[in-house]
Amino acid sequence: MAPQLTRTQILEKLRGQIAEGKTIVGAGAGIGLSAKFVEAAGAKEVLPVVHHTPVLAGVCGTDPYVSMPHFLTKLRDLGFAGVQNFPTVGLIDGTFRAALEETGMGYDLEVEMIRLAHSMDLLTTPYVFNVEEAKQMAQAGADILVAHMGLTTGGSIGLKEGGGKTMDECVKLIQEIRDVAREINPEVIVLCHGGPIARPQDAEYVLQKTEGVHGFYGASSMERLPVEEAITNITKEFKGLKTGRK
Repeated sequence: MAPQLTRTQILEKLRGQIAEGKTIVGAGAGIGLSAKFVEAAGAKEVLPVVHHTPVLAGVCGTDPYVSMPHFLTKLRDLGFAGVQNFPTVGLIDGTFRAALEETGMGYDLEVEMIRLAHSMDLLTTPYVFNVEEAKQMAQAGADILVAHMGLTTGGSIGLKEGGGKTMDECVKLIQEIRDVAREINPEVIVLCHGGPIARPQDAEYVLQKTEGVHGFYGASSMERLPVEEAITNITKEFKGLKTGRK
């Protein structure tokens, strides 16, 4: 079980790292094995349970079958340090997204979930996809905004090259998200995520081209892509083994 660090303690640690000029790195992990090794490499937030790192729960804020106050209380009692709005309708657009918003199943419910979690002293790290959502989440008390640039590019199931935002479009939007959020809450931490920001050098490019963005939050880039490459390469090595003389 992860240590029972409070929201205040976690933020103190993160802000201490920022003051030292260190990059904040968060990581989403779908299974315990990957979570263990992400933690071992120094990531500061992982899913699911590990031994020495605060754990965040992905919460679907639009779930109509959940009593959110009871659900968040249960998560806190289980030892989760905070929450993120995932799955999120922010990844949906077009007619379906418009229908969700019109029928009360939209992003506003995710904002309210974050507002409630903040009032319960849970760490809040929501995904935001544009300036307006950044404004909403900052006003709801979010501690860390993750500027989401869309589905991660690359790999077998990722977005195809050229199918989303360019790197420079991401830089511009991330900076705009950071600026509007800091106007509302000067203490908010801002991380970048997704889209073409798939490799360490991509994240470094964004961090060098922006001002006041504190780090990177990885999911596919830290779990799916490395695993795909490792399995492919090791399988090729095994396939290339030579047999003895017969």
